[in-house]
Amino acid sequence: MTFVSAVLQPRALLIAVHVPFIAFAVLHGLTGFGGDPHGLVWGAVPAALAAGAIQVRHGLSASRGTRPAYWQWSLGALIALAVTGAIAFPLLRGILLNWFVIASFLMLLAPPFSVLAAVADSLAVSIWATAFTYQTNGVVGAMWEFPYEMVIMLGGAAALYGAARLVWHAEELRASRAQLAELASDHERVRISRDLHDLLGQSLSAVALKGDLAHGLLARKDVPGASAELASLVSVARSALRDVRTIAHREPAVSLAAELQRGTDLLSAVGIDTHINQSCGALPQKVDELFAWAVREGVTNVVRHSSATTCSVAVTRRDGTLTLEIENDGAGLPSSVGHGLRGLAARAGALAGHARGQALMGGRFVLTVEVPDLASGT
Repeated sequence: MTFVSAVLQPRALLIAVHVPFIAFAVLHGLTGFGGDPHGLVWGAVPAALAAGAIQVRHGLSASRGTRPAYWQWSLGALIALAVTGAIAFPLLRGILLNWFVIASFLMLLAPPFSVLAAVADSLAVSIWATAFTYQTNGVVGAMWEFPYEMVIMLGGAAALYGAARLVWHAEELRASRAQLAELASDHERVRISRDLHDLLGQSLSAVALKGDLAHGLLARKDVPGASAELASLVSVARSALRDVRTIAHREPAVSLAAELQRGTDLLSAVGIDTHINQSCGALPQKVDELFAWAVREGVTNVVRHSSATTCSVAVTRRDGTLTLEIENDGAGLPSSVGHGLRGLAARAGALAGHARGQALMGGRFVLTVEVPDLASGT
């Protein structure tokens, strides 16, 4: 199995890891690898296969972070198989069944009991094997047998337990990647929705406004004026089409200077006197883009939702803060509602700033956006 397929099918990897352990236990119990005179012990085969099957069941459940149903019974059956094999099969042929017992202890029991049970089983098996070896090979053989058995028991069981944990982490990684993909998709939908609102709101307002102006001019028989407004309307519509195509692929680039010019033209077209005050000098790029979006949103709201006659836009730098204020003398939307203001607040929040709309005395309305002077790091 390749690494790629193992990642794609983690539980298949877990089963594949168990196969050599089960096969080795079967062959060791059946033949003793030629190391004893008892020949083939066929009773070791079903015992090793049953123990391996139980261990696979435990491992698959552990890979999901759960325990199988009636796990106490299956664990008891596994221990019984290991004890029976140690007693019934000659010359330690059933000793490798303890791989599965120790691994199941680690998978099924809660810490620290799982570790204590695993170590206790390994010690018991190693001491028993050492005592058996002492009777046949003397002190020298027994001295090597104990550490050898400890390494074999703990190493094999750790490999089986580690494979189950690896699969569990692989499943967690897969779930996390799916969640990240879903979050990225949601983020993109929010971006497109926000940009469509911010970009097309003003463009469509301008289209409607210029259409009304052209209609009024035609009613007054002013064909040249109506033709000029219709030509301007077509230009705005084409610009909106370009904006839509841009939104589909990336966040569109905007600039404060361009939005101030566009906003001034639109406000002038509806007879709103506009005053611009930009005394802060050059702005960091991200702040410039934020203020450009704010001007677009603010001007759109002035045209759509107010009966303003004057509108002022001020960009200032004061006490480590960059501030944009758009004020008009016709009360606009309340500051607590509006998709555009929420999107603008999200943009400002990305630069550690904030945006708010507020109704003032005398029927005035002001949109304020503030960010730290070094928020974008230029």
